[in-house]
Amino acid sequence: VVAASSFLDVIEANSKPAREKQETAQDKVFHWLGRAPKPGSKCFEALHKYFPGSLPGAAVHLRSKALLEDKYGMNPKNTLLGTSFCPDEINNNEFDLPTLMRNYWGNVFPMGGIGGSPYVGETGFKAFSSHVAEDGHIVVVFGPHVGISEDGEVGKYLREGQGSTSTACGAVVGAYNACLAAGGDPSSDEDIYDMQMNEIMSEFAKHAAAISETENPMASSAYAAFYMVLDRMRKIVNTDFGSGKLVLIGGIQINMPHGSMDDHFLPLVFEVHQSGAESEDLLDNFSDIATQQDLKLCPWQGKTSLREVFSFMTWSPPSNYPAYQAMHKYFPGALPSQALHERKRSILKKYGFTKQNTLMATSLCPDEINHDPSDLPVIMQNHWGDVFPMGGISGAPFVGKTGFKAFSSHVPEDGNIIILFGPHVGISPDGEVGACMRHGQGKMSTACGAVVGAYKAALSGATDPEGSDAYDKQMDWIVSKIAPHAKAIEQTASPMAALSHTSYNIVRDKMFKIVNNDFGSGWLCLVGCIQINMPDPLEDHFYPCTFELRKAGEETIDLLHELKEFN
Repeated sequence: VVAASSFLDVIEANSKPAREKQETAQDKVFHWLGRAPKPGSKCFEALHKYFPGSLPGAAVHLRSKALLEDKYGMNPKNTLLGTSFCPDEINNNEFDLPTLMRNYWGNVFPMGGIGGSPYVGETGFKAFSSHVAEDGHIVVVFGPHVGISEDGEVGKYLREGQGSTSTACGAVVGAYNACLAAGGDPSSDEDIYDMQMNEIMSEFAKHAAAISETENPMASSAYAAFYMVLDRMRKIVNTDFGSGKLVLIGGIQINMPHGSMDDHFLPLVFEVHQSGAESEDLLDNFSDIATQQDLKLCPWQGKTSLREVFSFMTWSPPSNYPAYQAMHKYFPGALPSQALHERKRSILKKYGFTKQNTLMATSLCPDEINHDPSDLPVIMQNHWGDVFPMGGISGAPFVGKTGFKAFSSHVPEDGNIIILFGPHVGISPDGEVGACMRHGQGKMSTACGAVVGAYKAALSGATDPEGSDAYDKQMDWIVSKIAPHAKAIEQTASPMAALSHTSYNIVRDKMFKIVNNDFGSGWLCLVGCIQINMPDPLEDHFYPCTFELRKAGEETIDLLHELKEFN
């Protein structure tokens, strides 16, 4: 992460480490997830040569959110969000930093205009800050933006639906070109009805000649625009609103090729201010030497790159957590929900899966702990759309052949089906497999309760404990399927882990017997996993066991290796 007193210092500092020739664990993993350009590509080299330290927007959001929550107790109820970005629509994509922060922190006060400067001024900030809750806080994220094309041209962006690239940021590039043509005197072009552009041109008049002599004037213009925005931001903000904290997160929004990867953000300011207290510089929060060092010099880092980057993203716990150690001992290669979704989505894109042509079903245990907002089934539904729940307790698809026939008749013409299925298992904070602490309860309970109960019933020989008149068909079926394996499971080093793997095989076998490709010419995608309920506040993980594509008249394509950890 680079911080400097002027944009020219930044340009000079960035030219020395040859970052664009390196490959780090983060580069490798972010590309694997479909978030970042391929290392060695022209787009990758331009990104890391001119904006070293840049990260996918999600990484900046997650890292800053975790720190602000853990260290300062900030949350959506006591914190207001302000933004100051150029209103260009390409800055408001699904995984852009402003969008991610708005979706988490809540309603937003937009302060910026073209170029990203906070044109609402002192009056606007005073109005905004007067809305803060008692003893509440403010987060302001801000900065200009710049495009990078697929072939690595800085300042260019291919907009959706257009056949050729255009400038980004158009206002900043236009101001730079105008000032350069005018010899640094843009006063004759002032227009009372173009106040924001006048402001940008007035600033760039001071720097246009120097910018033109740098190796990449478009990258230099982005840094010049950042320090313009930062200067205006510092002039208008204050901590007069109360006893809470003012957080400033500033940098350069980098518009990456649309549809191929996520937009990035180069953090240059991360500060916390409070009335009567010393300001804190938190910029190092975005640095992580373990995952940001060159793999050529540190090849051992590649062995654990996935897990360490997931920890950096706050998706996975650190490796010294007992729950982490138990998970990777009994479910090696388990992935965070978000990571598995993004990797799967990136792969399926190659086979033509879209939100419009794909229908989703799940076969998971209805236990409420399987449906937190950060869990894979919820993330997938938010992406693919409406879902057809096929499962009952244990995750088996009890809707049967009739249910699948009904579901598959809803598929779009020539469309596809994706089904997520599998059992679940809890892991306690001290690493006990099969146990979880539920919200509001004071002691551990079993997860999956139905599967553990069936296993215990099978061991005791009580395969029909409620009697023949009981109405518990799903449980009766589970017991009958686990009973043949119960004694062998009991002899393993971790019966609860072995029980989970056995349960997966039972659910998978039932799923395979009820699905077919009679619905049309599209793909049937089967995603089978063991859901691992991690202790709060950790996110649930999934151990991938099946990932395959089926189509009528064609050989099944096994893609499971695409979800496995790599070296």
